[in-house]
Amino acid sequence: MKHLFKLFSLVGLFIISQQSMSQSLDLGVKAGINYASVSDINSDGKVGFTGGAFAGVRFNTLGLQVEALFSQQGGELDEIDIDTNYLLVPVIAKIHFLRVLNIQFGPQFSYLLNEDHPFESEQLDISGAAGLGVNLGSSLRIDARYNFGFTDAFKGASGKNRFISLALGLSFL
Repeated sequence: MKHLFKLFSLVGLFIISQQSMSQSLDLGVKAGINYASVSDINSDGKVGFTGGAFAGVRFNTLGLQVEALFSQQGGELDEIDIDTNYLLVPVIAKIHFLRVLNIQFGPQFSYLLNEDHPFESEQLDISGAAGLGVNLGSSLRIDARYNFGFTDAFKGASGKNRFISLALGLSFL
C-alpha cells in the first residue's frame, strides 16, 4: 500500500508540475461495468461495478491519465462464487487521433480491499491495460479496456485476474 501511495503521489506531482507546459488538464469521475474472470482455472465470468476519479494531462496527441477506481471482480468456479473488490490505480498513456478517439495502454496496480470465497487472495495485483476511448464533446467520454493480470490472484495457485470494462466519464475541466 505504501508503494501505491508513493506512485500515486509521484504521478500527481508530475501532472501538477507539467500543467504550465501542457495544453490541457483533465479531472473528473467515471463509472461503468466490467466483466471479470480468473485465467488458468477455467472459471465463469462475473459482471461487476467499477467507478472512481481520474486526473490527466494532454500534450497535443499524447496524454497521461492516472485513476483511482473501485472494482468488483471475481468469477465462479465449480459453483463457488469468487467475489473480490479492488482499489485499482491504472497509469494510462493515451495517443489521441481523429479529434475524438484515443488509444490507451499502461500498467495497473491493484490492492485487494476484501474477498468472499474459500481461497486466499494475493493482496497486490499488477496487470496491464489496453483499450480505446471516445470523447463525446468537451466533458463526456467513453472508455473500453481489457485488463490482463501479470501476477497470480491467489496464493499457491496459478490464475490471473482479467476483465473487460466499459465506463462513462465526466470531466470537470
